[in-house]
Amino acid sequence: MFTADRPAAEILRVEVTDTLAYWTVLAGPTLTVVEDVDSFLCHLRFGRARAESTTKTYAGHLKRFHAWCGEHDLSREHAAAELSHYLMKLRTTPRLTSGRGQGRLPQDSTLGPALAAIHGFYLHLADLRRISAKAVDALFVTAPHPATGKVVLEPRIRVDPRPSHASGRAPAASHEEFAALLRTTKTARDRCMVALLGACALRVGQVVGLLREDIHLVPAGSTVPGCPYSLGPHLHLKKRDGHPRGAANKNRGTVVVPVPGPVVMLYADWMRERLSIPGAGEAIWAFVSFPGPTGEPGGQVLGTRRVQDLVSDLARDAGIRHIHPHMLRHTFGETAADLDVACDVLQRLLGHRDVASQNVYRNPSDARVAHAALAVNDKIFGPA
Repeated sequence: MFTADRPAAEILRVEVTDTLAYWTVLAGPTLTVVEDVDSFLCHLRFGRARAESTTKTYAGHLKRFHAWCGEHDLSREHAAAELSHYLMKLRTTPRLTSGRGQGRLPQDSTLGPALAAIHGFYLHLADLRRISAKAVDALFVTAPHPATGKVVLEPRIRVDPRPSHASGRAPAASHEEFAALLRTTKTARDRCMVALLGACALRVGQVVGLLREDIHLVPAGSTVPGCPYSLGPHLHLKKRDGHPRGAANKNRGTVVVPVPGPVVMLYADWMRERLSIPGAGEAIWAFVSFPGPTGEPGGQVLGTRRVQDLVSDLARDAGIRHIHPHMLRHTFGETAADLDVACDVLQRLLGHRDVASQNVYRNPSDARVAHAALAVNDKIFGPA
């Protein structure tokens, strides 16, 4: 049961098996498990097959929400009616932890995941009948789904988690920025990873989760034993549990991604460079660490933070704005959208479950809009 006198809270990784784990929240003077939050995070991990990293993110948001409830002596029922006050607290509290953004107020792109965690938590409580219909009504409203027309619950309090181009901060790295990152890399490994992020639209977790056996760089017409794909170089993105550093692949099943010729050559360069790393020959991972300056062995699996820091450092060294890896995925998506790649094809290329997910990449420039308007009017009135 929830008690209000638990201002202190922490998150903890819980190992269920050697390859399965999830994150939970501890609170109170003795840091005991917060039962209702733990139930939700377990359900998220094992009932809905969400990634371990998702439970870690949600645990962090729910830890802060739980602490706020304790500070204000609010039950879950009463906290639902006060959610707007919690959102105001988040909006007006500068980031305290170290890193980029320290001392600055959060953006909507940061607040969106926090609300998603809280809304998901309350829907779980509603399913278990642990909160009243009044609390549900305080948080959600019924509305028809835009695609199916079925009545669904929509949050009453929402933020825009994806800043638009109009916000002044484009979500995609430009082609010039992508090229600058590649030029600034100092190793074949880093060059190949950056290329996979931008030229194949891989997420960071997918890059560090690749196994050597997932990469089939064979010419068109050839196949690899056990793989029927014969349309040229490609790689397989497979959903797996148990990554040593908690990386996750968001795809539900296996996705085949074509690999362009330049990336094939960069991977070959990395394979030659890899021969110089002790222990890398036995490693199953496609990308591994170099020996460290203080004696750390090489050949170890990489984590997502390593790649995020790499891209950030490369952008700084190249003298361009801050770039994070997902902006390179947007580079691919927006380029494909500008080329009018069919929606169903782009859905396959990006590994989206919902075709509407690619709408964020469709940001036509003023010049393209003007050209389209002229083409339509030429059709209506005839060429000038």
